Amino acid sequence: MHSREEVKADLASRIAKAMYMEPGEIGDDDLFSDFGLESVTLARILKDVCTAYNCDIPIAEFLHRQTLGEASELVHSKLTTPAPASAASGGARS
Repeated sequence: MHSREEVKADLASRIAKAMYMEPGEIGDDDLFSDFGLESVTLARILKDVCTAYNCDIPIAEFLHRQTLGEASELVHSKLTTPAPASAASGGARS
């Protein structure tokens, strides 16, 4: 399982790379819009994150998170939330 800090560092690295910045330049509470980060770029980052962590996060839910702290918290929560019982059992009922 990935820690919250690992997820945040990875997300900071991905955002920084997309924006030609250093990860340390992105604070937890800095608005993505302050860096000129657009929804199209965030969608590409989310796709890569979901692939890397094998998770499913709706783009609309991700776009409502406007800071590194909020976005990394969302990603981490999706990694630690167990699948619903019906999905885990394939939806079969006895």
